[in-house]
Amino acid sequence: MERKPNLNKIISIDHFKNWYWLKVELINFCKKHDLSTVGSKQELVQRITLFLITGNKIEPTSASKANGHRDSQQFITRNTLVANYKNDAATRKFFIDQIGKHFRFDAYLRQFTNKNNITKKLTYGDLVDGWLIEESRRKDPAYQSNIGKQFEYNQFIRDFFANEKGKSRSDAIKAWEIIKTAPGCKTYIHYKSIMSCKVRK
Repeated sequence: MERKPNLNKIISIDHFKNWYWLKVELINFCKKHDLSTVGSKQELVQRITLFLITGNKIEPTSASKANGHRDSQQFITRNTLVANYKNDAATRKFFIDQIGKHFRFDAYLRQFTNKNNITKKLTYGDLVDGWLIEESRRKDPAYQSNIGKQFEYNQFIRDFFANEKGKSRSDAIKAWEIIKTAPGCKTYIHYKSIMSCKVRK
């Protein structure tokens, strides 16, 4: 099996896109090459991709840079615009006040930690309403929450169990370790193609 290359300045863009990188690996690369380490894993990948292709160093968005200016540092109301969302204690208190003690942070709200998912004029009142709608959908036995494309592990585990009836979580994690260390996309379909190649050999 092809070995995972080192993440360095001379890696080809195809190799960079073809392998799974931990966030700590991306951060270490950024530190070494004077790139900003602020933002989500997806933002780091975009920043490194541009750097590898053009050599340009882009600054994070103002919302990502606002380490000391998250929304929750002000008093949040339903009319507060969502700019720099964080799942923290102050944000939790707002949602508990609006929704009740059964509130919990979930995938619906985690998506807003990625600034690319925040639309203009989205308010915290909109987030409350969206959470309540998602909560009602969760009561449907067939309900499955959306998984952001940056959460490759979560999507793989869900797809594994959907297709591998009777398998354990340990089996799913072993399968993930195989696909994580192989080139190509980190999907269940790609995992099955790798395993079928092994069987044919």
